[in-house]
Amino acid sequence: MMNDAHVAPEARVKIGLAATCAAWFKQIGLHEPDSCLATTLRQDYSRMVDFLGGCFDEVIAPGILSSPDDVLRATERFEHEQVDAVILVHIVWSEDPVLVSFLDRCRGTPLWLWNYHPTGALPPHLTVDDLFRFSGTVGMLQGSAPMQKRGLRPDVFSGSPGDTSLAEELRERCAALRIRRAFRGLRAGQVAGRCEAMIGTFVDNDTLRQVLGVTRVAITAGEYATVCEAVDPSRVDRYCAELRGRFEVRDVSEKSLRLAARNTLALDDLVDQHGLGAVAIQDLDEELHRRVGTRPCLYPPRSLDRGVVFSAEADLNTALGLLAASRAAGAPAMYSEIFTFDPGENVLLMGHAGIHDPRLAAADGITIVPDLEYRHADSVEGAWMEFILAPGPVTCVSLYDTGAGYRMTAFEGLSLGPPRRLDGWAHAVIRPHLDVSALLTRLVRRGMTQHFAIVHGRVAALLRAWCGIMGVEFCYEEK
Repeated sequence: MMNDAHVAPEARVKIGLAATCAAWFKQIGLHEPDSCLATTLRQDYSRMVDFLGGCFDEVIAPGILSSPDDVLRATERFEHEQVDAVILVHIVWSEDPVLVSFLDRCRGTPLWLWNYHPTGALPPHLTVDDLFRFSGTVGMLQGSAPMQKRGLRPDVFSGSPGDTSLAEELRERCAALRIRRAFRGLRAGQVAGRCEAMIGTFVDNDTLRQVLGVTRVAITAGEYATVCEAVDPSRVDRYCAELRGRFEVRDVSEKSLRLAARNTLALDDLVDQHGLGAVAIQDLDEELHRRVGTRPCLYPPRSLDRGVVFSAEADLNTALGLLAASRAAGAPAMYSEIFTFDPGENVLLMGHAGIHDPRLAAADGITIVPDLEYRHADSVEGAWMEFILAPGPVTCVSLYDTGAGYRMTAFEGLSLGPPRRLDGWAHAVIRPHLDVSALLTRLVRRGMTQHFAIVHGRVAALLRAWCGIMGVEFCYEEK
C-alpha cells in the first residue's frame, strides 16, 4: 500500500527580479538605446536573468526599473505571477524615489538584496562607462537609508552571475522557498484537543497563521471515533495482510491488530476529509481511548505517501517541525523526544510512541508489538512498531512557540543504527557533534519542549534559510 519514495507535493518556485537604474543616466544621454552603456546593461541584465534561471524554477524579469511607472508594471506582474520572493538589485546607481515606490508596493513578499558585481573583478583601469557599470554599490548603500527608515533589514547575498558558490546559495534559497510553499495555506489537524500536561505544546492560532501561514483544524475525539467506525472492514483486511506480510507481529492478538489498523486507517480518511498536511494527535486523551479502544500507532499509508506528517501528545508545533525537516531532507522525519543520555558514549537515546514511517527503520527491520504504555489500560493490548532508526548523518530539529514567535533549534550528529537498544519502542541512538551534557544544558537554557524531529542528512543550513524567510528565530547548536 505504500510506495518506496517519500512523495510530497511539488511546488514551482518563482522569483521576481527588480533591477533598478537611475533615470539620471538617460537625462545625461548615457542610457540611450544605442549607447555603449545601454548595450552593456542589457547584456548584464540578460546574464543576470540567465544565471537566476539556473537557480530557480522560473524568473519573472520585467526589465530594468527607472521610473515609478516601471515599478508599477513590474510589481503588478509579480503579484499576478504570485512570486515567492523578489530579488532587488541595483544594476547601476539608482535613485531613492523608485526604490521607495518599489518597497511600498512589495510589502509582505520576501525581499532579498543582491550585492551585485557585474564581473567579479575590476579592470586594471576604468573608463567612465566602466565606472557607471560598476556603480551598483553606490545605489545599494544609498538605498539602505530609506530601507532602514522603514524598519527593513534585507537579507543580503553577494556575488556575480556565474559564481558557483553563489549559485549553490541561491539553489538552497530556492529549496527554502519550496518549503515555504508547502506551508502556505496548510491546514493542520489537532485531534482530541491539547495536552494539558505539556504547556510547551500549546498552540496560539494567530501566531500559527501569521508566522507560518498555517490554520489549525480542531477535530474532536468524537469525530475521530465516528470516522474510525466508518472504515470499511475490507480495507482493514488488506492492511492487516500487508502488516503481517512485511513485519514480524509479536504478542499482538488478531482483535488488537485489527482495531489498531482500523484506527490508523481512519487517519487517512480524516486527512482527506479536512485536507490536512499535518496532524497532531492527543493520544493521551481518556475520551479518545474510551471511544476507539486503542490509539493509532501504526502508519497511515495513503497519508505518508503524500508526505503528511503525524505527531503525538497534541504537539502541533513539532508536527510542523517534522514537515519542515522532511521537506528539507526530501525524506521521512521521525517524531521523537530525548529519553535519556550516556555521557561516556556521548549518545542520546531518542524515540516516541505514535505514528512512524517504516522507511525510517534500519535494515534489521520492524517488529509490531503491543502498546507498552496502554496494554493494560485499554480494552486491547494495542499495536505499534518497534525498530531502531537507520544509521547515518542526521539533523535533529525542535520547532517551538516561545510566546513571542517561533524558534527552531537544530543540532546535527550521527545515528548509530543497530543493534536495537530499547525494547518495544521506535527509537534512535544519536551521537551529536558536541558533548551531550553541554548540549542538554544549552537546550534547557533556551526553553523548549522535549520533542524533536529527526531526519537523515545534514539540512540545518537549508532550515536556517527557511527560517530567515519565515521570520522564525533559528539556533544551531555546534561546538
